[in-house]
Amino acid sequence: QAATSSRARQLRASGVFAMLFRSWGGSECRVRRAKHAGTWYDGDPSSLRSEVQRLLGAEYAEGVTKDPKLKAVIAPHAGLRFSGPVAARVYACLDASAIRRVFLLGPSHHACIDGCGIPGEGVSAYATPIGELPLDTETLAVLRRSRLFSSLPMSVDEAEHSLEMQLPFLAEILLHSPLRGGGPPAMLVPLLVGQVGPEDEAKY
Repeated sequence: QAATSSRARQLRASGVFAMLFRSWGGSECRVRRAKHAGTWYDGDPSSLRSEVQRLLGAEYAEGVTKDPKLKAVIAPHAGLRFSGPVAARVYACLDASAIRRVFLLGPSHHACIDGCGIPGEGVSAYATPIGELPLDTETLAVLRRSRLFSSLPMSVDEAEHSLEMQLPFLAEILLHSPLRGGGPPAMLVPLLVGQVGPEDEAKY
């Protein structure tokens, strides 16, 4: 703990203390912050859960049912007030009990990325106001060893909204749904998509 505090002081002094740190067994694990909470969507946990539950509930009331065979969805990534009802239509179809791993793909709006990028080594979770979603660090390590994916600096990861806008729905479904039954948490594999041509698509 003393070593972690010392490291934190060094980072703060250098002006790059821009992430959350945890000490697990003496190693530092980083958590991506919910940087767009409070602007693109509500940053208050209670209000956010109520809004997400309301949006999902409206779809269930319309007759949307969960599909355990569903393998992939496409959802918008605008602010929740604009795209929330459309996103809810998609996420209402997910069967929380059947999900073990989520490959989360989104376009890069700010950084020029050659191919696809993944969270930097040591990033262990993505935070939301309603809970932290763990990353599948083993799968990310395999992708990192392939040398086909660039490593995202935390500043780039946190500046991007396309992936983060999916997290409130995923947190509600994967962390709070009674269908999870207290089993192991589903894990995320975030992929930020940059400049990708036909040859890159074939490789991926």
